[in-house]
Amino acid sequence: MNKLVSALVFTLGTAVTASAIAAPAYEHRYDDRYHAEHHDHDWKKEDGRWNDNRYKRINPSRDWRVGQTLPRGYDSSRYAVNYRDAKRLHKPARNQQWYKINGDYVLVNERNNRILHIIS
Repeated sequence: MNKLVSALVFTLGTAVTASAIAAPAYEHRYDDRYHAEHHDHDWKKEDGRWNDNRYKRINPSRDWRVGQTLPRGYDSSRYAVNYRDAKRLHKPARNQQWYKINGDYVLVNERNNRILHIIS
């Protein structure tokens, strides 16, 4: 009886292993819904290389307009500047702050984060 059970277990184990080895490789397919939901960045092929547009350099004087909301990543103190440090900046009014972003100065209303003025 013991030999019969051992032989049965060996046969089943061999069959499972053989079927796992012979199984076709899993093919990963992207349908448009999956891609749109989980990959919100754009990839473009330029000069034979894939570039991710999430990390492109922002040019505020070209990409932003007065009245728009300042993007969330740029309202940090690392971009904030004192108006006295640059000759071209006027004194900001109450609840306003100057930010220097990639060489451009942006005046922002601190209450609603709206762009008030852009100097390139």
